[in-house]
Amino acid sequence: MSQSRLLKGIDWAVLILGFLIVTFGIMNVYSVNPDLGVKQLIWFGLGVVMILILIIASGNNRNFFEIYSPVFYIISLVLLVGVLIVGKEINGAKAWYRFGPLSLQPAEFAKIGTALLIANFINHSNANLKDLGFIGKILLIIAIPVVLILLQPDLGSVIIFCSLSIALYREGLNPWIILAPIILLIIFLISIVQIPFYVLLVFGFIILTIALLILAFNYNQNVVDAMHGVLIGLSIFFLLLIGICYLVEDLSEETRESFGHLFPMRSLFFSEPIFFNTTFFGLIGFFISIIPVLILKLTEQKEINDSPFKTQSGLAANVLNFSIIASIVLLLFASTVSFISPIIFEKLPKHQKERVMVLYEGEAKYRDTSGYNLLYAKTAIGSGELYGKGYNQGTIKKGRFVPEQQTDYIFTAVGEEWGFIGSTALVIVYAIFVGRLFFLAEHQKNRFARFYGYAVASILFFHFFINIAMVIGLFPTVGIPLPFFSYGGSSLWGFTILIGIFLIIHYKNSQGFI
Repeated sequence: MSQSRLLKGIDWAVLILGFLIVTFGIMNVYSVNPDLGVKQLIWFGLGVVMILILIIASGNNRNFFEIYSPVFYIISLVLLVGVLIVGKEINGAKAWYRFGPLSLQPAEFAKIGTALLIANFINHSNANLKDLGFIGKILLIIAIPVVLILLQPDLGSVIIFCSLSIALYREGLNPWIILAPIILLIIFLISIVQIPFYVLLVFGFIILTIALLILAFNYNQNVVDAMHGVLIGLSIFFLLLIGICYLVEDLSEETRESFGHLFPMRSLFFSEPIFFNTTFFGLIGFFISIIPVLILKLTEQKEINDSPFKTQSGLAANVLNFSIIASIVLLLFASTVSFISPIIFEKLPKHQKERVMVLYEGEAKYRDTSGYNLLYAKTAIGSGELYGKGYNQGTIKKGRFVPEQQTDYIFTAVGEEWGFIGSTALVIVYAIFVGRLFFLAEHQKNRFARFYGYAVASILFFHFFINIAMVIGLFPTVGIPLPFFSYGGSSLWGFTILIGIFLIIHYKNSQGFI
């Protein structure tokens, strides 16, 4: 085989960008702690050795990782079960194996096994992500490692598993299956600090506005029928919201006191603003929803009367009924989440509640507890200004003010020593790196390689986005490392193997191995 043929399948862009990120990461870990920087270099070298072993093991078999994906998955589950039994508890989580001075976190490798097995599952000719039974099997594959990780507990790793939804969407998963949980999560977070009735009114009016805009600019009959159903669902929702508001007043005094933080109302006759606001805006929402429905109904009835066929088509009726049911179910779920969110929030451990409240009230209020990390993280990044203080010259870094700076908060070292320019350059390199992986994934020749490629890119994107958002105060503090940058053998090995497998698959597909 000619040298040009051998080099054909190597994606030099990913290799070069990845090498730049790893090198810059080791430099910054070394700046924070020279001993750990040397260890990080060793971990990366061992990770490359693991990739070479996988290259040799796979040989010329293009389907090696698809065939052995169940083995990767089972091994990852065994490691997750084992860590619950013999693992070492660190920072309140039993998530590490301890071998003398070395630690191994199996959750980092569970992502690889799970992505490979789902890719195998999806590559079958009868795979259909429109089928609820098939979706249930996919969710079961994800749920088993997620439950085991929650038992440690390690919320950060669990959040990363949500990134697989991007790859599933590419393969045909209904976007509403992804959007609905996101909407409910947003409602949950807002309802913690706002009156649930107001949150639901705003939510209802947002959906109402979207539905009316779609009706105004879309002439597809199926879409019109669907929006017709959504408006009917919204009209019912606004009436139910008003009814619930008044129903609370009929509850016993003991019940009202128990749920006082949910329903801060006392009188039936608008003595509290919430009664008037809910009733007034609820009625406005009801009439805005129902009037277009009546107009559409009258128009349709006239068309039916003028037509030789005197009944509405079965397809239109099915679309209408489904959209009514779907909208009511979503709105009821949203209402339930909004009303119970303060109760659930109150039952969370104190440090978790504070991490969320830092987003609303700022880190200064919690500077002695959960806001401490964020306070000094922002201070370190801001002190770097435009050009930074220079490599290994960070004063806040040297003062050890930022806890875990070599791991989850390594981006603060970049901000302090390399400034805004260095931080922006790193973000751009990461964006190009992840974008290139998405590009390669899209151009794979089979669903196994494509799904796994999307899973790799999505996992890295979630790590990158959430870690930086956490460091600058846009996301609660969770244990999510910056890929190829944060110190840690397990995470570095995990990311190296994750991408290494995809590049091997891409190479073999490009070479046409059988």
